[in-house]
Amino acid sequence: MMIGYVIIVLAVAAFLLFIRQTIGRARSGITDGDLSQKVKNVDLEAFINLTNPAEEQFLRERLRPAEFRTIQRERLRTAIEYVGGVSHNAAVLLSLGQNARENQDPLVAEAGRILVDEALRLRLYSALTISKLWARYVFPDAEFQPSGIVDRYRHVTDGAVRLGRLQYPDRGGLVSRAL
Repeated sequence: MMIGYVIIVLAVAAFLLFIRQTIGRARSGITDGDLSQKVKNVDLEAFINLTNPAEEQFLRERLRPAEFRTIQRERLRTAIEYVGGVSHNAAVLLSLGQNARENQDPLVAEAGRILVDEALRLRLYSALTISKLWARYVFPDAEFQPSGIVDRYRHVTDGAVRLGRLQYPDRGGLVSRAL
């Protein structure tokens, strides 16, 4: 019973820390010039391969159980790093959108608001995905997949590109090159 309370307190503390960091990063501000230096490179194709159920099944059939668990844990650690990069980039885009919300142009301000909403959702979804991946790390034979993160990330980066084109029409490709 006591362990359950400890886990709940730790989960609430982790969530509050996550929210504090997200708000702090959003307030720090970022410009399009900073973007290429702030974002982390995320290889989405590698992430897709690491979380592909068919690839996992292939390894499961060809490796001894102990070998499979070792390899699967390495793959999951790498996938967690990728999702951490997605979460970091979402925080950067959250800050970019926050700055754009204060723009005088209503189209730019609206695109900034949308980007803030989507980036915040992506940050929360990333935290959920990382939790699932850690659960899989502890129980490598479990069969649940972190689906949807790639599509959500692409959607948020598309929103950032739209914002970049609205905000800086003469340098429209700058945001897409950074991401």
